[in-house]
Amino acid sequence: MLISKRSRRRSEMFESRFRSAEGSDFPVRQYLRCREEIASEAVQAALMLVFAVTLALFGRPLWTLFERHGANLSPLYKWMALAALFVFIVSVLRRLYIKIMIIREIRREMTRLQEEFRHSEP
Repeated sequence: MLISKRSRRRSEMFESRFRSAEGSDFPVRQYLRCREEIASEAVQAALMLVFAVTLALFGRPLWTLFERHGANLSPLYKWMALAALFVFIVSVLRRLYIKIMIIREIRREMTRLQEEFRHSEP
């Protein structure tokens, strides 16, 4: 069977078990999906945090590099390099903030789903 956009199979034949809201266990399935999603988002957030710290720690060697080997250069180069590093750090921290907001939203959804399937049980 071809696996491409030109594949002959129809997508309605392969409906996802998470899309349809049929059945009494739908909130449980959605909760499990949210649990997997929150684990993935947490790992990504941790990696972004490590990357931001690594970039911040790179600032000192960058400063030292210009102090030792940049005697004939304009001081503007040093400040431009540090400004670029600062922009990168802020960009990564912004993405980290967005990830944290996504994790909070998933957590709210999980709480709502827990309440839904607790109240639906007899």
